[in-house]
Amino acid sequence: MQRGPRMPRPPVSDGPENCLAQQNKMSMGNPTLLSCRLNPTGSLPSRLQTAVNIHRSHSRGTADIRPPLPPPQPQRPPVTSEPAMDDEQDLDPQWYVAQITRQEAEACLRRVNQDGTYLVRDSSKRSPSQPYVLMVLYQNKVFNIQIRYHREADVFLLGTGLKGKENFTSVSEIIQHHQQTPLLLIDGKDRGSGHQRQCLLTYPAGY
Repeated sequence: MQRGPRMPRPPVSDGPENCLAQQNKMSMGNPTLLSCRLNPTGSLPSRLQTAVNIHRSHSRGTADIRPPLPPPQPQRPPVTSEPAMDDEQDLDPQWYVAQITRQEAEACLRRVNQDGTYLVRDSSKRSPSQPYVLMVLYQNKVFNIQIRYHREADVFLLGTGLKGKENFTSVSEIIQHHQQTPLLLIDGKDRGSGHQRQCLLTYPAGY
């Protein structure tokens, strides 16, 4: 008996139904494949999709990984202005002897032993408001005069700084001024006597 021509089979659909049927056939002998079935919408199960996403993120390498941000730096307190010392003040070594004791400074004055002999030393307090002391020898007596610094006005003052006293921009300006203008010397023991001594800064007693 002669057979007629074979009819071509319809193409197999790749839709979700066919995929589901193939998954069912494969999972009959392997129960572990049951968890890998496609859901009715044709997408992967949530657990499998999560694993795929993780794999993709690792496959990108370290190019997309940004370095961690540095920790925040603590804020520094504002720096308060203080008087410029030593070299910034142009302190002349002819009359500036830096940090020596009061007795050592007095010995420097007495080596010269002339009225109007002077020097500037660091104050024993060494505070921003009283950085230096002007020492003057006059009539065989040593006078110690504080050189004060006024931070708000950025000026130096000589002595107590009472009203009417002059202000100076530097210690060198104090010395230059009183080399031309007599300096009033006040003895604490004779303050009530009314006797005033004045002299020019004439002989520096530095190194």
